[in-house]
Amino acid sequence: MKYREKRRRAEAVKERVRSVLKSPVLRKAGAVAAAAAVCFVCVYAWDSAREVETNEQGQKILRRNGQGEGDRSTVLKAEIEGTEQSVDITVSEEMYDPEEVRKLFDEAGATLDKRILGDNESLEEVRTDLEFFTQIPDTGIRVEWETDNHEIIDRQGKVYNQETPEDGVLVKLTANLSYEEEQSVCEFYARVFPEKISNSEKMMNELQKELKKADEENRTKEYMILPEEVEGRKVSWSMEKDNRAYAVLVIGFGAACMLCVSENQNRKEKEKKRIIQMKRDYPQIISKFNLYIGAGMTVRRAWFCIAGSYQEEKEQSGERCAYEEMVHTMNQIQSGAPEGECYEEFGVRCKITVYRKFGTMLSQNLRKGSKGITELLRKESEEAFEERKNTAKKLGEEAGTKMMIPLFMMLAVVFAIVIIPALFSVQI
Repeated sequence: MKYREKRRRAEAVKERVRSVLKSPVLRKAGAVAAAAAVCFVCVYAWDSAREVETNEQGQKILRRNGQGEGDRSTVLKAEIEGTEQSVDITVSEEMYDPEEVRKLFDEAGATLDKRILGDNESLEEVRTDLEFFTQIPDTGIRVEWETDNHEIIDRQGKVYNQETPEDGVLVKLTANLSYEEEQSVCEFYARVFPEKISNSEKMMNELQKELKKADEENRTKEYMILPEEVEGRKVSWSMEKDNRAYAVLVIGFGAACMLCVSENQNRKEKEKKRIIQMKRDYPQIISKFNLYIGAGMTVRRAWFCIAGSYQEEKEQSGERCAYEEMVHTMNQIQSGAPEGECYEEFGVRCKITVYRKFGTMLSQNLRKGSKGITELLRKESEEAFEERKNTAKKLGEEAGTKMMIPLFMMLAVVFAIVIIPALFSVQI
C-alpha cells in the first residue's frame, strides 16, 4: 500500500509538472529568460575580451577625444605586486598646437559673418535677430560678442528695430575668440533696418493714425466721423459680424444631446431601481404563495388573494412593480385570457429570471397538475431568501465603498491645510 501511495503521489507530481510546462505564460517567461541568458553571455564575452589598447612600441595607451569633444573618463583595473584596484582615469581632449589655433582663428573669422545671419540675407540688411553662438562647433573655440549699440543689437543678438529710421543704423559687432591661452578678435559691421511690413499692414497703420486724428478733432462733438479714405483709397465701414448665433446653435445642440443622454441615463437608473425593488419583493411573494397553497388554495385563488391584498394596502405602502404586474395578470385572467399564458406573460413582462421561472412553474402546474408544487415553492422560497441576503450584503459593501469617497476628499483637504502653509513658510 505504501508503494502504491508513493507511486500515485509521484504520478500526481509529474502530471502537475507537465501541466505547468504546458502553460503559455511559463513558455513566454522561459523564452524571455533564455534571451536574457544569451544576451548575458554575449555581453560578458565582449567585456572579457576587451583589453587596453597598445601603441607600436607595445605601450598601454588611452585615446583622447577629438578637439571640442570634451574630456573622456575611463575606469581601468591596476595591479601592483598582487594588489588590484579600480582606477578612474580622466583623459583631456586633444589640443591644437599654436599654428593650428591661428589657422582655426583665421578660418572662423572668415565665416563668422555668415554663420550669425539667421533669417537675414546679409549684414548689409539686418531686419531680424542674429544668431550669436558661444562656441564654434567641433573646435572648442569659445566666442564672446560685443556691440557698440546695445539699444539696437544686444549681446545675445536680439535686434530692436521698432524705431529704426528707414535708411538704417550701422552697428559694430566684435567677436572675441579664445582657445586656452590663445585669443583673437574679429570685427563686423551690420546695418539694421526697420522690420519689413506688408502693404496691408501699412494701410492698417495709416488707418489707425487717421482714426486717432479724427478722434482728436471731434472731441467736443457727440460722435466721431470715420475717415472715408486712406492715402487716396476708399474705406468702407460695416459692423463686425458677431458669432453669438453660432454659440446659440452649439449650446442648443449640446443641450439637446445632454437631454437625450440624461433621459437615457434616467431610464436606465429607473429600470435598475425597478429590478432591485422586484428582487426584494420576490421572496415575500413566494412566501405568501407557499403559505396559501399549503393552506389548500388553488394557484388562481392564491394569486387573486395576493393581488387583492396589495390593492387594499397600495395607498399606505406605495406602488410596487411586481405586485402591479400581478394585478395586471389578475385582470387578464378575469377578462377570460388563458390562465397559463397569463402566468408566462407575467414572467416575460417582469424581465427578471426568477419571475420568469416562477411564471413558467405555475403554467406547467396547470398543465401537469398540482402534485409537488408545494415542495417546489418551498425550495424556491428558501433560494429567494438566500438570494435576498446576498443582495443585501452586496448593497452594504457598495455603500461602504461609496463612503470612502468623502473620506478621501476630507483627507485631501487635511493634506492641503497642513502642506500649503508649510510650503509658503519655506518660500518666505
